[in-house]
Amino acid sequence: MQGGWQVGIDTGGTFTDLVAVRGEEQRIAKVPSTPAAFDQGVLDSITAAGIEVSEIEMIAHGTTVATNAVITQRGAPTALLTTRGFRDVLELRRHNRGDPYDIQWDPPPPLVARRNRFEITERLDYAGDVVTPLDAEQVRTAARLAARRGIRTFAIAFLHSYVNPVHEAQAAEIVAAEVPGAFISTSGELLREPPEFERTSTTVLNAYLAPVVSDYLTALESRLRGAGFAGRLYVMHSGGGLLTVKSASRFPARLLTSGPAAGAKAAEGVAASTGVAGGVVAAGVLASAEGLVDIGGTSADIAVVQGGRADIVHEFSPRFGQPARFPAIDLVTIGAGGGSIAWVDAGHLPHVGPQSAGADPGPAAYLAGGTDATVTDANLVAGRLVADVDLAGGITLDTAAARRAVGTFAEELGLSVEDAALGVIDICNNNMARSIRVVTVERGLDPRNFTLVPFGGAGPLMAAELADVLGIRRIVVPLAPGVTSGLGCLYVDITHDISEALICELADADRARLQEVFDRLAAAMRQRLSDDGVAAERQRLEYSIDLRYLGQVRALTLELETGAVSERFTEEYRELFFGEYERQFHSVAVDIPVEIAALRVRGVRRSERPHIPFSGSTSPLHTIERPVLTRGGEVTARVAERSRLHIGSRLAGPLVLTQEDSTTWVPPHWEVEVDKLGNLQMARSE
Repeated sequence: MQGGWQVGIDTGGTFTDLVAVRGEEQRIAKVPSTPAAFDQGVLDSITAAGIEVSEIEMIAHGTTVATNAVITQRGAPTALLTTRGFRDVLELRRHNRGDPYDIQWDPPPPLVARRNRFEITERLDYAGDVVTPLDAEQVRTAARLAARRGIRTFAIAFLHSYVNPVHEAQAAEIVAAEVPGAFISTSGELLREPPEFERTSTTVLNAYLAPVVSDYLTALESRLRGAGFAGRLYVMHSGGGLLTVKSASRFPARLLTSGPAAGAKAAEGVAASTGVAGGVVAAGVLASAEGLVDIGGTSADIAVVQGGRADIVHEFSPRFGQPARFPAIDLVTIGAGGGSIAWVDAGHLPHVGPQSAGADPGPAAYLAGGTDATVTDANLVAGRLVADVDLAGGITLDTAAARRAVGTFAEELGLSVEDAALGVIDICNNNMARSIRVVTVERGLDPRNFTLVPFGGAGPLMAAELADVLGIRRIVVPLAPGVTSGLGCLYVDITHDISEALICELADADRARLQEVFDRLAAAMRQRLSDDGVAAERQRLEYSIDLRYLGQVRALTLELETGAVSERFTEEYRELFFGEYERQFHSVAVDIPVEIAALRVRGVRRSERPHIPFSGSTSPLHTIERPVLTRGGEVTARVAERSRLHIGSRLAGPLVLTQEDSTTWVPPHWEVEVDKLGNLQMARSE
């Protein structure tokens, strides 16, 4: 008997993407996002896919709700309770600057106004021993004053609570009694690690987002249940895993890069589908690694996949000076997408993005009220998008409207419409290339050794010329690139992360102490998984340790095979550290003492990976010819429906391949072949 639908839904700033799989059956949908109520876009995507809500067994959802709340500063009014003398830690930050060359640059304001940051008399020492008891009356006064100001969300971050959270727990109890129903986030629950600023920032972010995320997920689940949904709803988190609605509402700061993380998991799936560890086979050539570019309507998300896995960082910042210290897929996000707006500054220089036309009003070509020239409009003028093709979400493109918008931009620069369109495309590609170099060249990686995996609605449209800028010679375009982030949600496991600081020189570390911390973290992790309904036999724990040279601030996170600390742990951990340090920085000093910074445990429940069937077309390929603008002049390109290609089809550019969710542009110097999974394997011709 066939089971229910497994559905992955990713909500972006412009489109909401859906991929659904049931046995050998699959459905895709791409509909405009609904920023005023993102849950409506989710339901619209299910309707567009022709799926009965009652037949859905599981939904895995990537969302930008948390990201948007931080960027637009529309989170909940929040109060911060902190140790006396540390009221301004959010203001002081790390004394670095977002733009070192702009003397008028100002950092974004803290998420908690100074008047709502309350100093509480209490103090623990570095070992967690009480120096000054908590002043309970000051906590009560702060809670009452915040409540009178309409604040019902509290962040509590006291000094040294990562060692002993006793004062935070006491303060939380007092606040809960004074303000019934308040959301309270404590640093001792979120982050048992020492950096005071990062720990406070993470706690504030979590509290600031809690009502927004909780309200959204509650509304979404309620509407789904009302429509007959009886399955399980999971939410994608930044670390590339899934959380239940309950856990996501408890740890909303974990959702800050929810949607882009889904794209990285999809890229991992592309790597796994090739059957080659550590790379992608493209036209018979083995690349050493993969590069991911998810180019949507609003932004481009860039990551590196090596060894079949995306890199993980343990701190990221949705805005300058507002770090969240949670494990997250290492991503660079820039304002470069199909909806990115072209504009001219006061110095008469052209720019593209980061402003975006988004879903409302969208590019001028959508005829939905947009009048600014965008990357989509430029590609339509250049002939790389086809106006008379039915697109996802019922969108039609109007070439005349696109030419008017690009023409207005061109007049400001004294250019022809055609040159302005090509200029917009070039600027967008160069913006993305700079960001790709950040995650490759600046980290000792050569992008020419990578295979580019582009997706999102605009990814395949821009990929070949972006690859030309970077010297990349191989591209793999997934079967349904416009909804690949939705597919990525189906490649994701339920995961939780927990850590605890343990700072000491490796040579002096006590084996019993290490084992005790690992065991305690493991027990807490098993409880979290059990709370999410994961049966004990399906729980998998992964262990890691943070090591650094003595005197360093940042540490390397090293995966361990087991949580059992062996008698030779000192030598084993040191060898792991030296090997990883040399891999990342191309040098190593074996005579400097190594220090432990923290221990980590990740809890996982593996999900079933979906099988996306592809048989290819048996119908003859029909093409038409049309002019396309390139930097080398106008060329005559063939236009074909991608769905008409069969396994082994091999074509040379110039070529435009259309499909409902995306368009692929194959320039004159590129060739394309369809592999057995339906991917387009593109290679530069000699």
